[in-house]
Amino acid sequence: MPFDNFEKNDLKKVNLLLMIFITAIAAAVTLFMPFLNFAGLGFLPVPAVLLLSLNRIRDAVICAVAGLLFLFIFNYILAIVILAIVIAVAFNYRHIIRTRRKAVYILGTCFLIFASSAALFLLINSALFQQNYFKEMLTAYNVYVDGLAGDPLLQSYAGLMFTGAGQYQDLIMQTQSFLRFVPKIFPGLLAVFFGLVSLANYYFSYFMLKKYGIFIDELKKFKEWDLHWCWCWGVIAGIAMVVIPSFNSRLDPLIDIAGYNLIIIFGFLYLMLGMAVLWGLLEKFNVRNAIRYIIVIAVFFIFGLIFLPALGLIDIWANFRKLKRSQ
Repeated sequence: MPFDNFEKNDLKKVNLLLMIFITAIAAAVTLFMPFLNFAGLGFLPVPAVLLLSLNRIRDAVICAVAGLLFLFIFNYILAIVILAIVIAVAFNYRHIIRTRRKAVYILGTCFLIFASSAALFLLINSALFQQNYFKEMLTAYNVYVDGLAGDPLLQSYAGLMFTGAGQYQDLIMQTQSFLRFVPKIFPGLLAVFFGLVSLANYYFSYFMLKKYGIFIDELKKFKEWDLHWCWCWGVIAGIAMVVIPSFNSRLDPLIDIAGYNLIIIFGFLYLMLGMAVLWGLLEKFNVRNAIRYIIVIAVFFIFGLIFLPALGLIDIWANFRKLKRSQ
């Protein structure tokens, strides 16, 4: 949609102070609400996106800077990185609107911007402190895991559960084993996190821009989400890379780690596809929306991490929703 089509009264509809306040709230959610930080980070650039899309360039910059000022109190490097994300995403949407890009392009470019922010954060820290910041973080993490037995929270838990000394040591060993494994799958977890952030950002931006008469390419309805059959090779490759080294200890352990990360990334894609399949089937049987949400959430939390990806994989061949697919 051309920018010169906006009337002056349309430009004035967006209150700058309100946009700054919303940006600050989104930044606070990103920092202080762990289970909602993906949504907070996804929404964070949206006010600047809207202002820049309305050709209010100066206001967009003011909104981004003023809304993130309080972050400089906690960590100025993190504040700089988040500011870079907001500006980059805003100008990305400006380009998208002008060139009428597809939804897949929007998601892909936003994912690259959000994902590159992690590398930028590590790079700036390493340059300022003249050391490998990632290595330092990993060392500090391992020190914490090694001293987990003295953690007050776990000791309180053991006291509440009346756990004996032997049971407490078993609990510590199991927890340490799991925590030492987490850094190996961190790339996959990070990819999934930024995928969710990009998806949240797309929908927040889509609805906010639509409210002011600016349109970007719309994703298919959730029940119609689909993947080409060749994507299943990512899951197959991941399983193979995990299983094969167990039969030959001489193989590089990095193969095993890469396999777990592939399973996480592609497993997440088929988890989303499985949810779309389940939603489509429930709609096909005319289940009411409220009941649908309850069923999908219940399935996800009870056995969804196995059932939903399996349902997504099976749908490639079974096509439960009778979608029209190109061969």
